[in-house]
Amino acid sequence: MINRRCLIACAAAPLLLGGTTTLWAQAGDFPARPITLVAPFPAGSVTDAVTRVLANALTQSLGKPVLVDNRAGAQGTIGAAYVAKAKPDGYTLLVGSSVMFVANSLFKELPYDPVKSFEAVANVGSTSMMFLVPMASPYKTIGDLTAAQRSARQAVSMAYGSPSGQVAVALFASMTQSEPIAVAYRGIPQAITDMIGGQVQVAVVDIGSGLTQVNGQKARALAISSGARYEGAPDVPTLQEALPRANGTLETLIAVMAPAGTPAPVVAKLDAAIREAMATTPIKAHFQALNTKVMPMASKQLDARIAMDNPRWEALIKKAGMAPQ
Repeated sequence: MINRRCLIACAAAPLLLGGTTTLWAQAGDFPARPITLVAPFPAGSVTDAVTRVLANALTQSLGKPVLVDNRAGAQGTIGAAYVAKAKPDGYTLLVGSSVMFVANSLFKELPYDPVKSFEAVANVGSTSMMFLVPMASPYKTIGDLTAAQRSARQAVSMAYGSPSGQVAVALFASMTQSEPIAVAYRGIPQAITDMIGGQVQVAVVDIGSGLTQVNGQKARALAISSGARYEGAPDVPTLQEALPRANGTLETLIAVMAPAGTPAPVVAKLDAAIREAMATTPIKAHFQALNTKVMPMASKQLDARIAMDNPRWEALIKKAGMAPQ
């Protein structure tokens, strides 16, 4: 016979375990509806292009639609803030970049914490920045640009449309001990348009966006910010090759992040699906076409990499003399 105490305990058990049971049930059913990948930069940017490639691959592997939502502005922080405040259930994710994880070094006030407000899901790739000029520009090399910038005649105007571009402009200023005119744009496509149109003299953009203009013979590449030459543009030197006495390289991770508090089983399922997609031939081909390096990392690896990279990015921003806005 079941006694009264047992009945009470059995009745209470579902109440005590209800939250955990529901959490794991949701994780087991995940995904039960469409997932949204938030691209914090406008259509036409490398982040947008990578996000769309990833969304298509995950739609197939997860069996549910994966949508792309462009929430551009404020150097990626508008999209990041939106995801940080989203319900932590795995259905709203951010496709972010390295400099976004140190946004406190760029902005005095943020409605979220660049690290604590997110769970690392998986890394997908990396890119570097490219210094572009119009085909009609008198600057043929990064040395020409450096000489012009160091002269007392007129400061060179440099456009950027991403946080990484902003850091790269400041890095160039630090390396050349000069003060170019930094011109901020809402996104990289707008910066490129004004560079080609002659409104600004230089555009500092990701390699993928830059090579599209170079291959279309609309612009000339002077240098890239990585530590080694890019295999897709072997004739383009690094900044350090032109300025051997200066130190500084810049390579940006492209990572998928979830709101803090997202259940571990959901993160694990997303992590596995993303890494499985990154290993396929089609997605590798898409990344190659975008001139973006494939760099898959599992959730824990990405978490460790962000923790390792952030002090370096913060030091680079400080060295470049960038004050929070």
